[in-house]
Amino acid sequence: MTPLHIDLGAPLSLAETHPGSRVELFCGSCTWSRSYRPDRIVAGLQAKKLGDRQTAIAAVAHLVHWPCPGCNRMRWGSRLLTP
Repeated sequence: MTPLHIDLGAPLSLAETHPGSRVELFCGSCTWSRSYRPDRIVAGLQAKKLGDRQTAIAAVAHLVHWPCPGCNRMRWGSRLLTP
């Protein structure tokens, strides 16, 4: 999968136009990363009343409140990956 170069404010709904895309959560301090289905992220945001389909992909990283399993830091980033 390759990162899609988009505006930082692009909403999660953009993933619907790219079948098979994933949202990658990555640590800015080390090489740890994990990808998630966009619909799963939207469902979690709606359940916690933190956002919806219009939440910016880059903003997903700011909503993560746990340390990186690789380095125990909190330097999260997020981006859209396409097949």
